[in-house]
Amino acid sequence: MLISFSYKVVAVALMATFTSVSQAQEVGSLWQLHVQDLKRVTKVEATIRFANDADAESCMAGKWSKIVVEATAVKDEKFFPLAEPLAYKVNQGEVTLGRTQVCDGYLFLSGKSDASDIQGAFNAVSIMGIQRLGYFSLKRVR
Repeated sequence: MLISFSYKVVAVALMATFTSVSQAQEVGSLWQLHVQDLKRVTKVEATIRFANDADAESCMAGKWSKIVVEATAVKDEKFFPLAEPLAYKVNQGEVTLGRTQVCDGYLFLSGKSDASDIQGAFNAVSIMGIQRLGYFSLKRVR
């Protein structure tokens, strides 16, 4: 009986995670983005839309879709460039989004979802390795 209950709890948790991640791919899905530095100071705040366009340019392998920046409230272009083309992809329940057109100068937000929130790390990725720059969160608006 306990094992059966445990499987049900795990199944419900997985369904909530996959539902949130798949919502990111809905046409018109709007999310509030907050990007923070390592001291948890908000450097970027914007409303973004996950587009259903799988033709985003990228130097990275895989199928990338476009992100549209709908509005910005706080913007530090040097920290996270909202003016540059942004793209996203979902892989095994993890959402990765960021700048994909600057080869060997990627800026990525990567994290797993939790219901209607996605939280994770902000990293610079290059041939020299990965450098943690901060944190991010996405909260579904509609």
